[in-house]
Amino acid sequence: MEAQSSIETHFKFYPSLDLTLHPDGACLDDGNEPGEYALNADEFLFDSREECCAAWFLDADLCLAATGHGTGALLPTSSPTVEDVTPWPTWSDDVFDDDDDDDDEDD
Repeated sequence: MEAQSSIETHFKFYPSLDLTLHPDGACLDDGNEPGEYALNADEFLFDSREECCAAWFLDADLCLAATGHGTGALLPTSSPTVEDVTPWPTWSDDVFDDDDDDDDEDD
């Protein structure tokens, strides 16, 4: 009979710079850190959430709260709308004012 091993994988904490999901900053340990973080592990990878938040974010308590492990309450976040995430101008952002052209012409 095979013995089951209870190997627990522990990932390092890293700063999430995704301001859409974590507007106040967050340190995650989900194993999804960018590969570039390993190139400078002393700056980007931490043994604890507290160390990561203190190193990367001005308000460590907000960072800790955003990830659910802080002294404050978990802050609600709203889902982004199309207007929040559109990186290019839309028709409603029209910067051209056709009325200015009429003022320059003297007939």
